[in-house]
Amino acid sequence: MKREAEKEVLGIVGGLGPLASAEFLKTVYEYGIGENEQDAPMVLMYSDPTFPDRTESFLAGESELLLARLTEALQCLSDAGASRFVICCMTIHYLLPSLPAHLRARVVSLLDVIFGNLEREPRRHLLICSNGTRRLELFQQHPQWARHKSEIVLPDDDDQNKIHHELIYPIKKHPDFHRLKLLLETLLERYEVDSFIAGCSEIHVLAKHVLNGADGYGCLDPLTIIAREWSSTDYADRTDSKKQSA
Repeated sequence: MKREAEKEVLGIVGGLGPLASAEFLKTVYEYGIGENEQDAPMVLMYSDPTFPDRTESFLAGESELLLARLTEALQCLSDAGASRFVICCMTIHYLLPSLPAHLRARVVSLLDVIFGNLEREPRRHLLICSNGTRRLELFQQHPQWARHKSEIVLPDDDDQNKIHHELIYPIKKHPDFHRLKLLLETLLERYEVDSFIAGCSEIHVLAKHVLNGADGYGCLDPLTIIAREWSSTDYADRTDSKKQSA
């Protein structure tokens, strides 16, 4: 769909980590550039890698600074003209209820996207997320958890730590995608599933680099879903209509 002069502008809070949000911006344009690049989505990126580590901050009970920084980033994007926001970090979604209402209402929640698409993916998925997301129980606290918990496989504590330290954090620097793919495949086999949830923005990078049709794996990746849908339709109007019909 072509967007007019008053078209929606997507604001991205990035830098959490930098490669993941940069990859998401790239994904938006991979889906969004058609015959005329002038019809591609308008996107504003606020990339600030100096945000404190989210998992460490939350588990230490130090959320005030993160909330202030997140609010500042969203307000900056709003002042620059962004109409909707995507925050490229799952763990920091813990702060969404604490945001000022005028900003919170315009955030496209990665959790909402995942649970909304579980309706279309009726199979079991291994949850790949940070220790912070897991220990804060972000998925378990979602209103749709009871309805979909049988479709979400939670790794045990040892494997959760392995996911955090050996799968997610290497993606932030200089990842060996071959080794990471082998680790991911081992986890999928261990839990007897053929699909996983990208419950961390870094997993968006991994999914794009290691998955192809021949693998036979499924991936429920909210950043890919948002990029695809934002580039093809009026995402804001569509999500608003969903809320009104819920």
